[in-house]
Amino acid sequence: MVLPVVFLLSAAALADEIFLIRLLSFRFWPHFVPLIVSQAMLGFGGAGLAMHLLRRRIEKAPVTFFAWLVLLAAPSFDLAFRASQAVTFDPFLLLWEPSAWIGFGGFFLLLAVPFFLAGGAIAVPFAFRFGEPGPVYAAAFAGSAAGAVLALPVFFLVGTESLLRVPLALAIAAALFVLGVPAGRLYRGRMAVCGASMLLLFLSPAELRLSPYKDLAVARRLPGAKTLASRSGPSGDYRALFAGGIHSAPGLSFRFAGDIPPQAALFFDGEARGVVPENGGKSPPAYLDGFPFVAAYRMVDRPAVLQFGLRGTEGILTAARNGAASVTVVEPAAEFVALVRSDLSGFSAGLPAAMPTEIRTEGPRNFLAREGSRFDLIEVSEISSATYSSLGIHATGETYLLTREGIRSALSRLTEKGVIAFSGWLKTPPRESVKILATLRLELEKDDPVPASQRIIMVRGWGSFAILARRLPFTGEERVRVERFCGQTGFSIVWPPDGPAAEEGAGEKGLRTAVRRVLAGPSGGREGELFDLSPATDDSPYFHRFLRLRSLPEFRRLLGSQWVPFVEWGVVFLLASLAVSLVLASVCLLVPLAVARLPGKAGGIYLAAYFSALGMAYMLIELTFLKIGILLLGDAIRAATVAIGGFAFFSGLGSAVSGRWESEATMKGRVFPGIAFLALAGFLFLSLSARFLLPMGETTRIAVFIASLGPAAFFMGMPFPSGLSRLAGAAAPAIPYAWGINGFFSVAGASLASVGAMWIGFRGTVAIGGILYLAAGGLFPRVGKTPGS
Repeated sequence: MVLPVVFLLSAAALADEIFLIRLLSFRFWPHFVPLIVSQAMLGFGGAGLAMHLLRRRIEKAPVTFFAWLVLLAAPSFDLAFRASQAVTFDPFLLLWEPSAWIGFGGFFLLLAVPFFLAGGAIAVPFAFRFGEPGPVYAAAFAGSAAGAVLALPVFFLVGTESLLRVPLALAIAAALFVLGVPAGRLYRGRMAVCGASMLLLFLSPAELRLSPYKDLAVARRLPGAKTLASRSGPSGDYRALFAGGIHSAPGLSFRFAGDIPPQAALFFDGEARGVVPENGGKSPPAYLDGFPFVAAYRMVDRPAVLQFGLRGTEGILTAARNGAASVTVVEPAAEFVALVRSDLSGFSAGLPAAMPTEIRTEGPRNFLAREGSRFDLIEVSEISSATYSSLGIHATGETYLLTREGIRSALSRLTEKGVIAFSGWLKTPPRESVKILATLRLELEKDDPVPASQRIIMVRGWGSFAILARRLPFTGEERVRVERFCGQTGFSIVWPPDGPAAEEGAGEKGLRTAVRRVLAGPSGGREGELFDLSPATDDSPYFHRFLRLRSLPEFRRLLGSQWVPFVEWGVVFLLASLAVSLVLASVCLLVPLAVARLPGKAGGIYLAAYFSALGMAYMLIELTFLKIGILLLGDAIRAATVAIGGFAFFSGLGSAVSGRWESEATMKGRVFPGIAFLALAGFLFLSLSARFLLPMGETTRIAVFIASLGPAAFFMGMPFPSGLSRLAGAAAPAIPYAWGINGFFSVAGASLASVGAMWIGFRGTVAIGGILYLAAGGLFPRVGKTPGS
């Protein structure tokens, strides 16, 4: 009875983690991963602490307690999320309004409830010894692996609002096993709770309440707004909305005097993702010629065009208006492609028939590595946004296309005179524009002595910019073409410099100074700047992170109360999650020591240090593998499924056989050093061989990825059950405490993995995880020392 229940509850908890990431991405923003993992680990840690404090009561009837935890966990997967939507919580107010932290706390704790109940149920067999640690831990890992694998097809089959029915159903299945324990008869109370949980499967799913700052929430308030189509899948939730008031053209030249036709606005997880002009396939609208990036089409005649990211149909229609010979669009989200090509074909009149158009559904770096064709024009649009995401929401998101390696790969796909064009929204002070210029300079001058300054042109539009670059210097005639384009549209050329603009304000002057410094000044040497504008690399692919933590006091000195807008919210939320988890972990370490003393044979501080190191190290290694999986597998959800499922599966195998390896000599001499070596070796193999792996087929890449993490994950499943086995023999009452400590420091590890990836890189983060395992190996003999040992 214990093993299937633990298996099903673990599957439900892991599926709940993955689905909450999607739901909170839709409601708020897409980088809730550390928060959700923290909530899960907080729940598991809290369960261990509660059992430690209530141990004497629970030990009178541990099986009954176990049954009720399972029964209560089932409805909590649905009810906790419904309740969290009733909490008034706005992440943007956390730095301005102290009372916002109360809402944040309530929101955080409510979503942790299912993990608290499930974690408690899974921990009871360990703590009260009606299950061997190795097999029970193996069942937990196997369930987690099953939950991760199950999540992927569910995204295809179930709408976004209904995702949480899956963990609910899994937990109900677990509850069916405990209806008749321990006496083998059915209890009316348990039947009632189980029946009520089943009724939740038939209730309408909770309507998702979006942050008022999400683009979709704003568009829905327009008169006559209606949803034309929607699709969802592993890549995200995509919706097309029409309203008579939608005529979107941010950055359009003020000199354009025509009409903007009716449009369908597209949204990805609630954020704007382009538009589809009505009947644009028959006649591409004229307003599409009024943007800075169109300057690239003045440099090449009848280009073969490569575009990264589907922007509705605007990118394709622009290419058609400007005489492109063909267009290839690389868009990883198959759901989005289907929505644009099929669902909206009646509204858009399809794609232009006269121009060959191909849409490839794969990751940009996979396409660049595999594709042998060369292109006359490569477009990378919207590297910065004018919407709420410009506030730094994406600072913690991996962007492998904009790293040095990504830019190098894109440049290699250009024809001899081919042009690569980047466009986006300008910020003050300038950030994305300067960072991409610094990256281009490094890559263009890497093997060619011709200064990059001769091979780059930058155009400034109305709040937006376009940067054109290529391997050969631009000719005088080509610069004249761009000047003519700017004269027609009212835009200005920022680089190459031709004297001050006619009406140069402070913003224009600051932009020109920053561009001149990065293209004509000494290469590198930007340590003294307020923002981090150094090029990103595959080892730390955070192109949109500009914040230097040490600059915060300078911001406050220079800007007073106006410093907050320069803080990146993705980083703020990550650090807030880390701070909350560390405070909770510290409190929960001390409270049991003060209220319920640990047995003297438990190991005291060594016990706490051992299980803390295990919790933190596991998350550092697992989440860093997940991050490089995004590069190799092409998207975050597939990477999360394979990484979390792979670690859980192999760690489960390690747990199942841990009893044969738990001698002190074997653990110290083989297991802990083996983890450190295999984790670092596996990660370095993936990192160093990425250029060879990226062109391979998806099945091969998944197989290599799993093979690289598998050996380390196998051994990583042993230290925890081996530690519990030592406690079971010497100080069993300390087991819930060990469970709780491990959970709390897993919380910190989840946030630290992202912090480490951003500031010391992936390799450094995995190395720290390995060092923590070596430290745990040194502590292992001191955990649960038996008398006379």
